[in-house]
Amino acid sequence: MNSLRIPLVLLATLLASAAAGAAGGKPTLAGTFGTRVQLRECLDLDDDLRARTATLQAGVAASNKRTDDNAAEDARLVEMKKTLDRSDKAAILKFNEVVLAHKQHMEQADRDADELVKATSEYNADKAAADQKCGALTYRPEDVTAVNRERKKANAIASAASAP
Repeated sequence: MNSLRIPLVLLATLLASAAAGAAGGKPTLAGTFGTRVQLRECLDLDDDLRARTATLQAGVAASNKRTDDNAAEDARLVEMKKTLDRSDKAAILKFNEVVLAHKQHMEQADRDADELVKATSEYNADKAAADQKCGALTYRPEDVTAVNRERKKANAIASAASAP
């Protein structure tokens, strides 16, 4: 059960290191500025990566909870087995059903952890691509102000449209 927690801790570390890597990148060339289109694209990429980070962090938390739940279930099974009346066929059948259910819970946790590792790997590749694309760009202050104003207005319109 705790063997799943180790890869999930590693997963969280990879997310943190990917976020820290965003500061790196190629040095900018003097006098080279990104366009407003590039700024919009890079901000959209950043928004997407932030949302995915939150989703992955929630997935790690859920996976850790499942691991803890499975460990508690395993401990209950150990205690249940100690007190099992081996002469009672109905009790043995019930115990076997509980063991089978526990096995299914463990297999599901393993599948979920595998999906989380895959999603993290995809996230890290996309993060590296975004850093490569956007990390070396600088923007004129007036472009940043204009694009931020556009985004704020678009968010306000989207919020108003989705309000009941």
